[in-house]
This record gives sequence, C-alpha cells and structure tokens, in this order.
Amino acid sequence: MHKIRTLFTLLLFFTGFAHASDFYSLKADSITYQLYLKGDWDSLIVQTNEILKQGVDFKTLRQRMGYAYFLKGNYFLSRWHYEKALAFDKTDEISNLYLYYCGLYTADESYTRFYASKLNDNYKKEYGIKAFRPLNAFDFEYNRKTENITLNRSGVNYIRLGLNSEPTYNFSVYLSFSKYMQALYNSGKIDQTGYYILGTWNPSANVSVSGGFHYLNCKADSSLYHSNMFFGKIGYKKYLFDAALMASTFKNSAYRYNQVGVHLGLTLPELKSLYLQAEMYRLTSTMNGNWVYNQCIGFMPLRKCWFEVFATEGKQENYTDMNGIYIYNSDDYSTFKSGGTLFYYLNNHITIYTNYTYDVKHIFTEEMIDMTNTLYNQHSITGGIIWKL
Repeated sequence: MHKIRTLFTLLLFFTGFAHASDFYSLKADSITYQLYLKGDWDSLIVQTNEILKQGVDFKTLRQRMGYAYFLKGNYFLSRWHYEKALAFDKTDEISNLYLYYCGLYTADESYTRFYASKLNDNYKKEYGIKAFRPLNAFDFEYNRKTENITLNRSGVNYIRLGLNSEPTYNFSVYLSFSKYMQALYNSGKIDQTGYYILGTWNPSANVSVSGGFHYLNCKADSSLYHSNMFFGKIGYKKYLFDAALMASTFKNSAYRYNQVGVHLGLTLPELKSLYLQAEMYRLTSTMNGNWVYNQCIGFMPLRKCWFEVFATEGKQENYTDMNGIYIYNSDDYSTFKSGGTLFYYLNNHITIYTNYTYDVKHIFTEEMIDMTNTLYNQHSITGGIIWKL
C-alpha cells in the first residue's frame, strides 16, 4: 500500500509539472506573439531571453527571436535562433528559408548553398536557384610592387584571374591563373605562371573540407623551374566563431617546405560586424623551421564598405596564404608584412576592392652576402573586382 501511495504521489507531481510547463509555454507564446504583431523587436528579444532562462523553449519562440534579429540586421544571431528552431523540426520551410537569407546577407556562400538545397521547388524556381552552376562568379586582380634600383630589382607586375563553379549544392570548384613578372637588373628576368585549383565540400552547414593544388612554372633567364603545392583544410563555423586546421607542402627539384597552421575567428555583429582573426603556422624544411603569425581585424564602417587591416610576422620563405592561392616563393622573402584592404559592394553582383601592403624583405643575392644591412622595404598596391553571376 505504501508503494502504491508513493507511485501515485509521483504521478501527481509529474502531471502537475507537465501542466505547469504547458502553462508557461502558452504564456510565453502569447506574450511573444503579441510583441511580434506589434513589431516591437527590442521588447521581443528581451522577453524571449527571459523566457529561455526559465527553461521554456519551442520552435515558434526561436523563429520569432530569429525574425527580430533578422529585421534588426543582426544576421549572425538570427541564424543562431533559426538553427535552434530547426532542432524542433528539421523540415520547417520558414526556418530553412531564413537560414538561406542569413547566409546570403553574411556573404557565406557555402552556408547559403547548403540551405538553398533544403528549399522546396517553388522557392527554388522563384529565386532562380539551381543545383548546377558551371560559372557562378569570377574575379580579377592586378598588383604592382615598387622597384629598388639600388638593389638591382625592378618593380613587380602580378595579374590573376579566378573562376568559381558549383557542380552541386554542397561542392564547389575554384580555378585561378596567375602571372608574376620581375627583372633583376644584374641577372635577368623572372617570368612565373601559376595554375591553381581548389575543391570544397560541405557535408553540413557548418563544416567544410577543402583540397587544392597549385602548379608554378618559373622561367629565370634561360632556366626553367617547376614547383608543386598541395593544400588541405578542415573548417568549422558555429554561432559567432569559426576555426580551421590547414596543411600544405611545397616542393620543387631543390627543396620541400611543409606548412601546418590553425585559424581562429570571432565576429561581433553589434560592433559594425567586427571580425577578429588570428592564425599561427609552422613552416619546416630540410634546413630549418620557423613560426609565422597572422592577425587581422575587419569591420564595416559604412553600409556598403568592408575594411580590414592585417599584420604577418615571421620568416615567410615559401609561405602559402589564402588557401594556397598565393605562394611567396621569391628568393627575397618577407620577415614582416602589414596593410589594409577596402571592399566596396557596388551592387548585389559586383564588388570592387583595393589593397595596400608594406613588406620588410630579406635580400638574397650572392653580391649582398657581405653587406651588414640585408633588409629593404617594399610597397604594393592591388586593385580587383569580384563579379557574382
């Protein structure tokens, strides 16, 4: 009899708890719905945060919170709450649609494509979304570096063309063709052509796996040198944070350089979408090893402008950057590099940008071996365009 009374008491307790939980959920639903109808987004955010602290959570509550942040232009927090809403119903079309928009408005192509694949056929037709896009974007840039006649170095001309293709929703291929030209007044000309390919697979909205190859064909006077670079990367993004592990190997007939690194990033959307990035790399060769550190800060000073400044420290000999697009294999390697880049979003399809970079370079020529000052400064200006079709 005592056991039956105990079970009955527990049953009443859990039944009462369930009714209390339902009561609080209904009250939370009513309060947030009225604020939603009024368009009082600030109050809706405050009330929802208080409700979540009480342990009450359901799909429409998260959707309203996501919508409030979306209309306030905070797309990172918006997608955080819409992702939470999807945990209650993975097939919900509204959540998938706004996650698609959040990816679009944060310029996160892989995230956008992942949720584009979840949309129904009517949405895909309305927005012109296709699984296969043979050419969805291209970019072009030109770079000019200053000359140093005293040290027998001409200015550098560098041009590059990039093409992006999306065979499926979760796979993309990027191709790049580049040309590097410089004259060494005491020994001849350098003419280097680069061919680059990078494939990226997104098994989920927040995970990416990339693999790339860069081939360099360098002609120095009458001599030819061939170099190969293999690159791999695993990236993860969640909420305001992103991280990645990277590795590459660069090799020609004379030497091999291996590079491994880690990337950490943080976005603070309330502070003009302030983005903080830190990277650390270990470069090793048969001769030695060293560390390279890179820091970057980006923010949006105006609605259509994005500005970032960066600094890179360490011996950057055969250093690969930007997922292996750039390989700094000049004999005069950099020991310090800093600069800034300004992006201007002309419209939904066209972005133009310009960059200034200051380098401290280390001289590598037989004539300079006995000199005590083996460093010189180099300045460069880059202009480019990105066109999304």
